Amino acid sequence: MSQTVLDIPRFLFAEPRRNLPGRKGATTPEDRFTLAFSRAYLDQAGRIHRKATRNKLALAREIPVNGYGIADLLAVAWAEVPGVSYPTVEEFCRMVQPRTRAFECKLSHWRQALHQAVRYRFYAHQTFVVLPEAVVEAALSYLETFRKAKVGLWGYGPESGRIQPYFTPRALRPRSPRYALHAVGCVARASRSLPIR
Repeated sequence: MSQTVLDIPRFLFAEPRRNLPGRKGATTPEDRFTLAFSRAYLDQAGRIHRKATRNKLALAREIPVNGYGIADLLAVAWAEVPGVSYPTVEEFCRMVQPRTRAFECKLSHWRQALHQAVRYRFYAHQTFVVLPEAVVEAALSYLETFRKAKVGLWGYGPESGRIQPYFTPRALRPRSPRYALHAVGCVARASRSLPIR
């Protein structure tokens, strides 16, 4: 059986962290973890979001939103209307009312990940911290903190390929409609899979 190669696009922009010594575009273990999680999320989203009516997904990595951080992964979920496309991002969002989910993937340092994910609430309906299963145990002691911050906590096992949701927050309106629109536009430009002309 041949294996399908799947590419989760990265939004092209001037990345501030590329200016750090030794970065030079090389993939890090955290980059590989994020990409593996992205692929697993595409495969398992139906199981994880069983009750969701918005079942089409577009993903893009490293989405920058001015002042609110760079999400490792941003997912846009919508209910497809076959054969319909929209002239602008604004029209797509007005008619379809998509949901955005921002993910911060870390190999360790869950507190830092939580801090970053809280900022993503300005432009995403749901935000999540994703940690390796071996690391998520320490964060589970603080699950109530995640609940109060309305940030999801998920574990991911790269070896098993399984995503384990421990807490998934309800979708809430992003704090900044302007930046929410910007984020969807970034995913539209990076992935080209949203029905926008």
